[in-house]
Amino acid sequence: KSIGALINRRTIDPNSNFSFGEGGAGTWSDGKLTTRIGRNSGPVRYVLETLVKYGAPERILVEGAPHLGTDNLVRLLRNMRQDLRAMGGEIHFGARVEKFNIEDGTIKGVDAIC
Repeated sequence: KSIGALINRRTIDPNSNFSFGEGGAGTWSDGKLTTRIGRNSGPVRYVLETLVKYGAPERILVEGAPHLGTDNLVRLLRNMRQDLRAMGGEIHFGARVEKFNIEDGTIKGVDAIC
């Protein structure tokens, strides 16, 4: 509803727009993966391998311009959510994060408004 208002009437809801929801803006894209820090750098390779672990096509590891496709993004997010829950994480849809609780450079939790 709010996305339709944004597209058709250019009315933005600050609590519901393209950046919100599971996957944020990524689920509204066509799934192209773009980076300017080098495809084979350690951090980029780690992200690509993690995406494959959660169900991305293995071809993204070798393609010059990797592409997930929106259909794959939905499955990846579902698999990641299931894994987070299995590790004790909690997912609160409709909540807004107010603060990250960081200890020794690691996020230990969040303060959220549900």
